[in-house]
Amino acid sequence: MNPSSSQTTISSTLPKSESDAYQLEQEHVHKVYNEIANRFSDSRYKPWPHVAEFLQTFASASYVLDIGCGNGKYMNVRNDLTMIGCDRSEGLLKICRDRQYQVFLSDCMTIPIVSNTFDGAICIAVIHHMSTENRRLKALQEIVRILKINGQALVTVWAKEQAINEKKSTYVSKTMKSSSLTENESSATSTDDQLIIHTPRTEFQRSDCLVPWIKPNETHLRYYHVFVQNELDNLLKQIPNIEVIKSFNDDGNWCAIFRKIA
Repeated sequence: MNPSSSQTTISSTLPKSESDAYQLEQEHVHKVYNEIANRFSDSRYKPWPHVAEFLQTFASASYVLDIGCGNGKYMNVRNDLTMIGCDRSEGLLKICRDRQYQVFLSDCMTIPIVSNTFDGAICIAVIHHMSTENRRLKALQEIVRILKINGQALVTVWAKEQAINEKKSTYVSKTMKSSSLTENESSATSTDDQLIIHTPRTEFQRSDCLVPWIKPNETHLRYYHVFVQNELDNLLKQIPNIEVIKSFNDDGNWCAIFRKIA
């Protein structure tokens, strides 16, 4: 395994300030996805069924924003919608532009869009990369802000619980060759505020961790805050002008569909 720039902070700790949070996400989220954009995109081509089903609920010609659109795999689920995407990764946005999708660069906490603009929004596997509760809440509030009254959004995040009712998720059901970076090794001497390195395809031991993205001759460490049951719902309860329509688990992900009511 060759060292990469994203491996240099294996002793990273949980952020104690907004500056710390920005630096952690810059190093272990934004920088990583720019470096792996093309190879990451190659493995992201099939829309998740629940996301595709949600997009089918909108009327023709609706405006829908994909926040954290990645390589744009949801942008052409329906050709009769006006789908616009935003992402923090220039590398992934280039892939979208090469596919002729309408996208722009944006942090999910400060989207440069006028309030009450979109009929719908999706934010798939994004907010779990935000490293403090306040930042996760701000991202959710920003989704609500850009929605029209009665607009709906679907948000999904990785779940800490990768087995529900004794049924394992696809993530932990798949086997993976052992890595020299293992959770047991890194957690043996770690303190509570240190970010341990998660062993891929195993149950999560902590909510905050570094998850290796492993390919031949390279490993990159991505920051994740994996959500415990009801955590996403509890954040949404802090936003007064929404109504949660549905909250559910989808194969190792906590998901919520909500509507803006005021």
